[in-house]
Amino acid sequence: MSEALTLSGLDLPRRNGELAFDAPWQSTVFALAAAVVDHACNGDREPFRQQLIAAIAAEPGRPYWESWTAALEALVKTLPEP
Repeated sequence: MSEALTLSGLDLPRRNGELAFDAPWQSTVFALAAAVVDHACNGDREPFRQQLIAAIAAEPGRPYWESWTAALEALVKTLPEP
């Protein structure tokens, strides 16, 4: 029942074709973002993508996965209460 977590269409850092994570928390942020997109956004990655674009634009020097964290936090704040 396990499905691969993906956010296809996003330019993710890769090494030898595999997703590149420098620390365990980065893979956790990726998995959380994929789960939010799948479950709260019905698979529509555009809301997350827009938040990621805004997070990178707000702090261009911020490390990539920290921008993912900021984007995920911003996206979650826009979701309706369950």
